[in-house]
Amino acid sequence: MLRRVFVFVASLLVFGLTCPPIWGQGSSSQPPVFTYVSEWNTPRAQWAEMAKVEADTKSTMDALVADGTLVGYGTYENRIHSDTSPTHGSWFQAESLANIFKALDKIYAQAGATSAPAQAASKHWDFLLVSTVHGAKAHTGSGYLRVVSGQLKPGKEQEFRAAYRQYIVPVYEKLLADGAIVNYELDMEYVMGNAPGRFFSAVVTKDAEGLDKVRTALADLYEKNPAVADALTSLAEPNSRRDLLAHVTNMSRK
Repeated sequence: MLRRVFVFVASLLVFGLTCPPIWGQGSSSQPPVFTYVSEWNTPRAQWAEMAKVEADTKSTMDALVADGTLVGYGTYENRIHSDTSPTHGSWFQAESLANIFKALDKIYAQAGATSAPAQAASKHWDFLLVSTVHGAKAHTGSGYLRVVSGQLKPGKEQEFRAAYRQYIVPVYEKLLADGAIVNYELDMEYVMGNAPGRFFSAVVTKDAEGLDKVRTALADLYEKNPAVADALTSLAEPNSRRDLLAHVTNMSRK
């Protein structure tokens, strides 16, 4: 749910320009889904105005989903506030970078979509993420967004991804089939704003009851197989976890 020795840097640049992200490699990877996330820390007095900005972009976003440019989008309000965390956010998703930027151009072209006073008064962050581990079902309406982020130890990306696919994905697939959740994904940054290796495990539930169903299902997994939690947490740097719990005010997913 999530900041910016000569030969060494030159080598990294060459590697980054010639190789795909390691997260997307592997024979079991799904086709990538790209997610553009915008977050704001908006003064409380302007929350109502921020909600209006989000409502005013709905028709544009719905059209982009309808014509196939996007596979989905959503807006959310953080329910656990702090001085440094975002209060509001939005995301939209596409199966190509071309469609991400086609959508972004349409949003920028809409009057007031990026220049509202509430936005001008807010701290603002953008992220471009990519996922090759994901699942979703069609959904329109509201929901809840839960994101757990952490920093993986160097060289542990593929091992973590394999463990996530083996243990966590079957739990989420069952919850998806049962209707408790409408989307899950394991993301990394396509454009790096944090140290390489930061992951974002996101799940969107249909309603607040879905949060309890996710919590219960994962607790049952860890109780029956304690080694699962150890396998996942041992791959992450200590004290690197960050969480987001937000109310999805509106979303559409094909």
